[in-house]
Amino acid sequence: MANLTPRDDIRKKVSEILKRVDQLIRAGDIDQSIREIIRAKEIDPKNVYIRAYEERLAFLKEEHEKHAEEERTRKAAEEAARKRDEEARKRLEEEWKRQEEQRRAREEEERRKEQQRLEEQQRKKLEAERRAAEQQKERLEEERRQLEDELRAAEEELRRQEEELKQKAELLKRGDEDPSSAVLKYRQALREVWLDGAATQDEEARLSSLRGELTITDEQHRELEKEVKFDMYYAALKRAWSSGAITPQTASQLSELRKKFLIPPEDHDRIEARLLWELRQGQERADILVVDDDTKLLGVITETLQEAGFNVKSFPSSDDAFTYLKQHTPDLILSDINLETSTMGGFTFYEKVRELDALQDVPFIFLSGLTDEVLIRTGKEMGVDDYITKPFSDETLIATIKGKLKRYKQLKERKARNNKT
Repeated sequence: MANLTPRDDIRKKVSEILKRVDQLIRAGDIDQSIREIIRAKEIDPKNVYIRAYEERLAFLKEEHEKHAEEERTRKAAEEAARKRDEEARKRLEEEWKRQEEQRRAREEEERRKEQQRLEEQQRKKLEAERRAAEQQKERLEEERRQLEDELRAAEEELRRQEEELKQKAELLKRGDEDPSSAVLKYRQALREVWLDGAATQDEEARLSSLRGELTITDEQHRELEKEVKFDMYYAALKRAWSSGAITPQTASQLSELRKKFLIPPEDHDRIEARLLWELRQGQERADILVVDDDTKLLGVITETLQEAGFNVKSFPSSDDAFTYLKQHTPDLILSDINLETSTMGGFTFYEKVRELDALQDVPFIFLSGLTDEVLIRTGKEMGVDDYITKPFSDETLIATIKGKLKRYKQLKERKARNNKT
């Protein structure tokens, strides 16, 4: 028999430990199984079977603890219910006795007072009528005083408003009033109104009231509204273009967008030419795949990347993303590590992606709020291209992606030249 190499000896030891682990799992001894796996991992840290057993034992331990906790909870609930029933029975008996004594005392008291109620009934009725008449008189007097107070307050408010108008007129005459703050406030109000398209009747009414408060002239309103309307239409057009909502097959949506923002024909060509020129100045749009189970953050990242000029495909789970990747090859993958709603965690998802031939060189960036150095080191040891921790700025995210895409493009060009030669 040939002598075993050190590696063969390690595999043999690990194999024997894993057999014991399997027997311990069948016997239900999860804790001892975990200790055996730790010992095996110390012998061969890179063994994939050990990792598989680790994941299986983590799941079994969680299930075991859950069942134990459920059993403790059930027994505690049963004991608490038994005590409650016993206490309730005693309380009911005591309450019945107390109520019976009270009932007899109440009946006696009612018989004694019945005659008194009958005698006083008429007197109370007359007294109530007298008090009602007096209260009515008091209410009428109070209403008269309130009307007088309201009239005086209205006269005082009118005088105050007249004084404010006089003061504003004086300021305008002297040229002392700085209109810039009023213009900024009104422009912001217009941006909020035009964010999703033309103003409604209620919004027009609010703008009209605001113009009066800020002393915005009709000419200023027209100039500011035109500026804001074009800016909001341009932003909406850019978002729609980046998201792929507008294509040659869906050209009608572009027409609907123009109508939504009331863009006249003589202006929309200029605005759309501006967008096309801006897009032509940039590089070819790269395809980015994003995975994050935080749907709110997923939406923010998607919108940020689209506005930066990328085509974005987003998924809330690694399972859906992996199904998509079997048929499509993006230019970069951005994935969270802690994917609680997926059957595959971030590291497992990365390994599955790298098993696909078409995706072996595609840049892969981990994204996580975790700052554990062990996790970061693990990701780098696995070959992940980069690691971004939350919170992060839009500039950092976009700069990291552009850097990885640049290297990926150079790698593909180098491979293409080598294949030709």
